[in-house]
Amino acid sequence: MSFIAELAQWNPWWLDKKAIEQDPLVTGWEASRFKWTPRLGETFQWDVDVTYVLRGPRQVGKSTLLKLKVRHLLNSGVGPRRILYYPCDLVEGPEKLVQLVNAYQEMPREDPKERLYIFLDEISSVKDWQKGIKSLYDQGRLKRCTLVLTGSHSIDLRKATETLARRRGEVEKLKDQLPDKILLPMKFSEYVDTRSEKVRNLVRDLDLLKRDKRHALWAQILKGTLPTELKELQLVSHELQTLFQEYLLTGGIPRVIDTYLSTGSISKDLFEGYVELLLRDIRRWNGRDMVLRQIVRRIVETFGTTVTLNSLREETDVSSHHTTGTYVDFLRDSYVVTVIHKLDRNRNAPVVRDSRKVHFEDPFMFHALRGWALGRDPRQEALNYLSETDRIAKLVESVVANHLVRWLFSYQPSAQFDYTSQLFHWQSANQRQLDFVAWIRESHVPIEVKYQTRVSSDDAIPIIDFQKGGKSTCGLILTKDSLGERGSYVQIPVHLGLVLI
Repeated sequence: MSFIAELAQWNPWWLDKKAIEQDPLVTGWEASRFKWTPRLGETFQWDVDVTYVLRGPRQVGKSTLLKLKVRHLLNSGVGPRRILYYPCDLVEGPEKLVQLVNAYQEMPREDPKERLYIFLDEISSVKDWQKGIKSLYDQGRLKRCTLVLTGSHSIDLRKATETLARRRGEVEKLKDQLPDKILLPMKFSEYVDTRSEKVRNLVRDLDLLKRDKRHALWAQILKGTLPTELKELQLVSHELQTLFQEYLLTGGIPRVIDTYLSTGSISKDLFEGYVELLLRDIRRWNGRDMVLRQIVRRIVETFGTTVTLNSLREETDVSSHHTTGTYVDFLRDSYVVTVIHKLDRNRNAPVVRDSRKVHFEDPFMFHALRGWALGRDPRQEALNYLSETDRIAKLVESVVANHLVRWLFSYQPSAQFDYTSQLFHWQSANQRQLDFVAWIRESHVPIEVKYQTRVSSDDAIPIIDFQKGGKSTCGLILTKDSLGERGSYVQIPVHLGLVLI
């Protein structure tokens, strides 16, 4: 089959513009009860010669976002043959990548000087793909071209930044200066905004969609005062609590949420499908299913507590802590876990070799991998897990960890953003543990998660211990339902606090 014939199979709109409406991802999105339109999609600029790299975990909707963008371009009057979409799963190497793009660009068009839009999906499936993109750029093939590449592994993002340095196009023309995009599962604020019209209307009335407004509210909170807007959110507190309980099951994965809304449950196929995609990735990186399963089981057993690489190796067949570290890094780079290091206050830096906390980035990912690691039915195990208060508290702490990373990114959006230098855990001299310390605007914010009905003054002791060392602003306790000002700290229900992130 010629390259053009192969490309035509994936781009039926070349012959019939309306064919995009029959694309499975587009029809699936239209038929879904839960239609999520990521705000990230609005940050792309389509009139600039730039190479975007869109990263994010499996099943989060990157391919759907691309197809919706193809439809948008077509409906905006862009000529069908100016748009190329191609899934790169079966591309053997950078040479074929270059050949495919060259063949497409040499197709006859009415005006060869018009801008082209090229979407290469799952580019990380192609070994050394950066070499292919570098070659295309050096040949001048990316002029008058907006290129979007997607992948599911963050290590490729770092490689792209290094290999494609100064070959990303007109980055200086981008309003946000960010050619690297990360599409993550929905934050809780995005989840409730899509699920509840009542919450959505109140959020807009309070102007909470604007980043500057949210930052202003947090500045007030971190001075020890609860803003009026937070008190207004209490009007929908019951609904937010209910949605938060559902979020702890479905997480922020659109397809999972849609299935849950349509059927009242999550099919076993969705759980197992997510795990299989992750296993496909680990095999591509020459990892072993059995080793990953044992490491995941240990993370499930210990998450929410401090661990070392050696303690994660206990009760497994893994022979070296270096191997354990490699698999933890894989899970982190695949957007499955968040690794929080201990804070060294003297250096205001992480203690990389010391104990760490490993949190799951999304509740659905946690339930899917936990069921697989334990060899049990993930559906029933998820429901069992959420029926026990003590266990729920650990999962809530993981949800908070993920949202704190996003919160910190909002202050310093950059391709070089590294949460490990801004979010930590801490331990006092008498071994008291503080869940999180966020470094924000030249000050430390001590944070505790107490997802329980009653919060006492004793629960604030780790925060007070930390504040004795100076360089600390008002502390924050994220609770189940307590809201109040307590002098050196404030209490905010987690389902209200997350709406502000």
